[in-house]
Amino acid sequence: MSTNDKKFQSTSLASPPSFQLILKTFNKWTLVWFVLTALTTVIYGYYFQYELLQEGNSISWIISLAGYFFLFGLGLAILVLFIHDKFQSNDPIQRVFPVVIWGRKLLILLGPLFRQYLFANDQEELPYNRITRNWIYESSRGARNTIGFGTQLDMDKVGSYIIMPATFTNKKTKTGEEVGHKYKKVIGLHTGVMSVTLTHFVHISAMSFGALSGRAHEALNLGAKMAGILQNCGEGGLAPCHEKGGDIIFQLGTAKYGVRDENGLLDDDLLRETAQHPQIKMFEIKLAQGAKPGKGGMLLKEKITPEIAKIRKIPTGKDAYAPARHTEFSDVDGLFDFIDRVRKITQKPVGIKMVIGHTSEIEEVAAKMSEQPGRGPDYIAIDGGDGGTGASPLVLSSYAGLPMKQGVAVADWALKKHKVRGRVIIFAAGKISTPIEVAVAMALGADAVYIARGFMFSLGCIQALECHTNNCPSGIATQNKRLERALNVEAAARRVATYAQTLYNETQMLAEACGYDSPDQINSDDIMVVTSPGHLDYLSELHGISAYEASLERQRARGMGLSVGEMKMAENKQ
Repeated sequence: MSTNDKKFQSTSLASPPSFQLILKTFNKWTLVWFVLTALTTVIYGYYFQYELLQEGNSISWIISLAGYFFLFGLGLAILVLFIHDKFQSNDPIQRVFPVVIWGRKLLILLGPLFRQYLFANDQEELPYNRITRNWIYESSRGARNTIGFGTQLDMDKVGSYIIMPATFTNKKTKTGEEVGHKYKKVIGLHTGVMSVTLTHFVHISAMSFGALSGRAHEALNLGAKMAGILQNCGEGGLAPCHEKGGDIIFQLGTAKYGVRDENGLLDDDLLRETAQHPQIKMFEIKLAQGAKPGKGGMLLKEKITPEIAKIRKIPTGKDAYAPARHTEFSDVDGLFDFIDRVRKITQKPVGIKMVIGHTSEIEEVAAKMSEQPGRGPDYIAIDGGDGGTGASPLVLSSYAGLPMKQGVAVADWALKKHKVRGRVIIFAAGKISTPIEVAVAMALGADAVYIARGFMFSLGCIQALECHTNNCPSGIATQNKRLERALNVEAAARRVATYAQTLYNETQMLAEACGYDSPDQINSDDIMVVTSPGHLDYLSELHGISAYEASLERQRARGMGLSVGEMKMAENKQ
């Protein structure tokens, strides 16, 4: 099968009925079944119901045979299915166990539904368990999300986070549900552009129009306006569904969708025109995505409507693949030149989105910023390898790129090492959805966070895991208009805004419990992690120190022309 002939592969029940689907069921096997059933029924009627036919009452004769048609059809269906299973060649076990194998296939189809609702406990499901999803659902609806009778979480479980509250220094803690509002960050102060002030540390991560439906984007943008946060429009370009008044970060992916020329390269005039849009506050150069580092974005042709094709400036009828990397540059020097080019054209802050691999790469960016003040990114979005996406190869989504926590710690350490940390804002992204996860990201060095799937839950996502099939039952990750109509934009927007505000309030609550005015004051010694039964370590010991040690070890090993493992073996022999 060629690349351009790939189809959505789905085993879900979410796919809506369609005329094409009905046509697909009529093949040579169904035709044989129908003909045999009809002939058998007619023969039976001729020999056993001949009296009705002699009376000339053909309609009564046909009606009397309806039940027999059903019975004969059922028996012959089993026979035809048996022959089909025996002669097909795609599935060996189907040839060994004809007919009964379809019971197994039905259980496989229904299994995820039964596990999600009946058999999996509240903490088992992935990527988000039921406790997390229910907390987001309740929070986004403005319902009281408190619990009774104590936590369901095992606080002794390896990986559990424990916040260190202040006993005598928490005078900043407010009474009741009231919290403070002291958070403030400014982006672009050091590069002479129109700066952007953040008064909220939670923002909507990059999701493009195409990956999500138009109604989903309308709700996200309107919700962003209500909450006073930023929405990253993703690499699919600016669409009318983004123009609901919310502030936008325009993402420049490797394909330059929306601002590309006919060769797929950046068009300066289109970029300049786009930068004039009053909602666009910043630009982001996407170097990599946590869910698929080393691979460009992909939008299958089933999701490319004429509207999306016009916005992205791509043809319809074939899959859209973005290059793995930008063609305009291939090293840090080229990256800085490209940032300068975009910043000069737009006169707005320009950031980069990257996935941390080897520590030396972010160190190279930090070193060049130190050598050349006024250049480099205004902010860096660190996307963890645990991030989500609409469609990604399993091998990249599951095994490539440092997770968010390690990635943020590495970036923070590298920028501090080269004394440029105060000139750049760090956004953290990658499976962040609750106040404790926001606090952990900020304790490790993030100034703000991007959230994608959490906001999808607030829209109404049920974690059907159908983002890649165009059959999202909640109308969010689909371009199917029938499914999309299920999403009410105004109601969903209110849930988006309420979820963002709840995250702010409860993360602020954690900060005040530690005696601080704002979550960005929480440090990695204010949170401990259970590393083994009965043993806790500070967050700084697990992620910050590992970044430092990894950098030193690799530098020494490369100087010796060895891998880190070879260097350690050589040292042990001495």
